[in-house]
Amino acid sequence: MPYQANYPATVAEVLDDRITYRPQALAAVRRLARSKPWRGTPTERFAKLQTCLRELAPAYGIDCPRLMIGSIDCYVPAANLIQLTPGLSVVTLLHEFGHARGFDERQTCRWSINLFRRCFPRSFAACRQDGHCLVRN
Repeated sequence: MPYQANYPATVAEVLDDRITYRPQALAAVRRLARSKPWRGTPTERFAKLQTCLRELAPAYGIDCPRLMIGSIDCYVPAANLIQLTPGLSVVTLLHEFGHARGFDERQTCRWSINLFRRCFPRSFAACRQDGHCLVRN
């Protein structure tokens, strides 16, 4: 049977005000928001995302994925590795962390987009929706 990505057709399809998160996870992503993850040198920005990952993993009882910069955004299960392109997207970090938790595409879109919306409300509002993706204007 061929792989079925199961992406939602739109961001609106996965928005859910009732979704719950573990308190430690909310605290980790709120700390990331306060750190202004889009400010600083690329090394400083990378460190902020890495810190968030180190705090998210124990909140969900999983081994912390390694984080690296690469040519595509993806999660590599065999290596427990999140690879992000140099833009270092917060939404993409959360999305790939959802895969590290074992979520499929629909589940991880729902989890990551709603978490971003809750912890980065102004940034969320400033994004445009392109299919199932949030894109900075």
